[in-house]
Amino acid sequence: MILLEKINKFYRQGNQMVHILHDISLTIEQGEFVGIMGQSGSGKSTLINIIGFLDRQYQGDYIFKDENISKYNNKKLTTLRNQNVGFVFQNFKLIQNMSVAENVALPLMYAGFKKKTIRKKVSDVLTKVGLAGYERSVPTQLSGGQQQRVSIARAIIGNPTFLIADEPTGALDSQTSKEIMTLFKDLNTTNKTTIIIVTHDPQVGQQMDRLLTILDGHLTSDSGVHKNEI
Repeated sequence: MILLEKINKFYRQGNQMVHILHDISLTIEQGEFVGIMGQSGSGKSTLINIIGFLDRQYQGDYIFKDENISKYNNKKLTTLRNQNVGFVFQNFKLIQNMSVAENVALPLMYAGFKKKTIRKKVSDVLTKVGLAGYERSVPTQLSGGQQQRVSIARAIIGNPTFLIADEPTGALDSQTSKEIMTLFKDLNTTNKTTIIIVTHDPQVGQQMDRLLTILDGHLTSDSGVHKNEI
């Protein structure tokens, strides 16, 4: 489904070009539960920005669903992203003056769904993430773990092809982190959702079916059920 071939990424820093990603090649199949692990500055966030269609300024080829999207313009990438990717962030990125239901409904509202359909889908997805009955609550009334569940519900309500979670347990205590990871595993198993989790935490990384390790912009290991050669 996702195929990266010799991806290189450069940033300009003053008069110099800094090489951020070095010849990254990898494949992620539909239904995989993948972790990308690396310390701060390793290049993992840059990599997921490319995978998630947020960054088109790179060298190399990105094949998505058998189509080379490397030369897509911003408009085509935005459409591709809206139709295929759900994002979950460390700091939740919920709108504080909107209810849980309104936050979760946002992707469907932007997509032009009818209100009746939105209400049904919101109810279903909140039940799926364990927040049935919280529709009228606002984020400030929720715990960190509950807010992350709202963020996950918002990310999956449009049935994305794949989900990118960037340090999704970074702001949570250990017990809540376990609960969130269990939720991700259930979504992967039950919905067959492809999930890519970015982390610097080895305890999170070891829960993945497959773990990619990034060091100084290099893909240094690929281990797990679906092992690729580096």
